[in-house]
Amino acid sequence: MGIERRQFPRVEVSWPVTMLTAKGPIQGEVTNISLGGAFVHCLEEPDSNETFRMIITLPDSRQFLRATARVARSRIYNPDDADELSGIGVRFVDISDDDRQYIRELVAKAQ
Repeated sequence: MGIERRQFPRVEVSWPVTMLTAKGPIQGEVTNISLGGAFVHCLEEPDSNETFRMIITLPDSRQFLRATARVARSRIYNPDDADELSGIGVRFVDISDDDRQYIRELVAKAQ
């Protein structure tokens, strides 16, 4: 079993996301999320070093979670494992206190 290198615990989710990039909107699905970032299953990615907005649709009474993010890693063009989803790991650059608290509570419930 590998060593966990993540700074923040994550929780598995299945949430639609739109990433607003310089190339235009990119649709995807957030498959896991933490206070520090998320993994987004998608077929294209923002330009490297681009900061972009994310609008994540939540399944409960809140409508959206909004964040500014950057690509931290990519498995779109060279996936390590064919059984894993293609997509990108993103690091949150900016997220509101309310949205951060929502994620904190979600992760706490999952542990």
